[in-house]
Amino acid sequence: MKKQFSFIICCIFLASCSKIDLMPISQKSVEGYYSSQKEINEALIGAYGNLRNIYVNSSFSYGLTESRSDNAWQITLAYPDGEISQFNETPLNALLTASWDTYYNQIMVTNRIIEGVQKIELEQSLKTRYESEARFLRALCYFDLVRLFGGVPMVTNPLSISEGYQVKRSSVKEVYDLIVDDLKFAAAGLSDANTGADLGRATKWAAHGMLGKVYLFRSGYPLKLGEWNLARQEFESVIGSGKFEFFQKYADNYAYTNEGGKQQVFSVQFVYSQNGNQFPGRNAPNTISKLPVASGGFPYVGSPYQLFVSKELVNSFEQGDLRKDIAIRTSWLNNGNAVITNDPFCQKYQNGPVQSGVNSWDIDWMVLSYTDVLMMYAEVLNEIGYDAGGKAFQLLNDVRKRAGLAAKTGADVPDQASFRLWMENERRWEFCFENLRWFDLVRTDRAFDVIKAFLANYSLGQNLKSKDQYFYPLPQTVLDITPDI
Repeated sequence: MKKQFSFIICCIFLASCSKIDLMPISQKSVEGYYSSQKEINEALIGAYGNLRNIYVNSSFSYGLTESRSDNAWQITLAYPDGEISQFNETPLNALLTASWDTYYNQIMVTNRIIEGVQKIELEQSLKTRYESEARFLRALCYFDLVRLFGGVPMVTNPLSISEGYQVKRSSVKEVYDLIVDDLKFAAAGLSDANTGADLGRATKWAAHGMLGKVYLFRSGYPLKLGEWNLARQEFESVIGSGKFEFFQKYADNYAYTNEGGKQQVFSVQFVYSQNGNQFPGRNAPNTISKLPVASGGFPYVGSPYQLFVSKELVNSFEQGDLRKDIAIRTSWLNNGNAVITNDPFCQKYQNGPVQSGVNSWDIDWMVLSYTDVLMMYAEVLNEIGYDAGGKAFQLLNDVRKRAGLAAKTGADVPDQASFRLWMENERRWEFCFENLRWFDLVRTDRAFDVIKAFLANYSLGQNLKSKDQYFYPLPQTVLDITPDI
């Protein structure tokens, strides 16, 4: 169980990461560490633990993704994601610096593990497993970095500080090639399944699923490599494994009782007593009444930093779509006993144990869900060849029927282009607030048109000037200290 696989946020990293903010990109570590199986394993557990901040608990996890999309809107510039929402950020934006530092510190850890594994006495199967895990985690970092910033420096081995000053940006294609190589290695070297204390570690299916997703992104903007068949093979590998299940109830995907189950291809594990999941409470308004949900309130702490849901998303759902009321709460009671209906908030993952008085929840976060795999597979099949009523239609209609909606036919979706727009909408409704929407719009090259129209609702359409804004500027701190980047 995940309680056995507790993440060790240990002093190793406080020591090894002393001033490794990648400004410049440098990797200074405690001399002699990573020199035994115990230390390698502890470092890996710590690296898994770092995913909590990368994917969920940091402000940049949603501020650079969901806040950039038309699912959310931050009207005030008092918070860093206000600039992000309004497309007027500069290299000085705090979220850019925080994300850059966090990702490259995680890359430092994985590089040290990869180097250390080669130096210790250990049976080959364990060496391969540990390196595969480290390369899987490194691939996750570079996959986010290349989608956020475009071409970034590729650091694949520990650097001295002087070497760090000299790093340069690699191309988008070069970064993606590294990601593919890491995930291929991981898919070959990771275990089929994990049990006991190893629950929560990446499996070969997580690597295959992420590799399929990477091929899907490589097939879209900006590379447009058309690697649809490569993506298809990876998704079919996951689907054919028999390890996963499409749940018949949408709400079951986010239920505490199902975490670690057959809907999750790869998840970040949380324990509420050890830096728990802050997503549920962070998305509840800080003025909500401390009452049971059934009474109109929220029994735990809310947050002034909530993700502000756009009215455009709320109004976009089809009538009768069950996903809307599961994902979004549109009415609540504030601490002055007033009923609020103009400030909806995300209520996904508000399930399971929580530490009293603290926004620390026990529920895990899905990085890659089985539904995502199935929907990406359907998308790939459509790109390979439109087939009215074929497998792609079946998969997407399964998603609709689970949401309480009628199936679509070839008469509703008459061609490949129509299927793409159908998929775009279903993915928006299915995965809202899971930090996927912005990346989906960029890879399909729809972001410029969709977001420009969205911004026009707030008289800010002129802020999105070109597709150059699909990627963020490098942080000013990086440009100042590492000018060769």
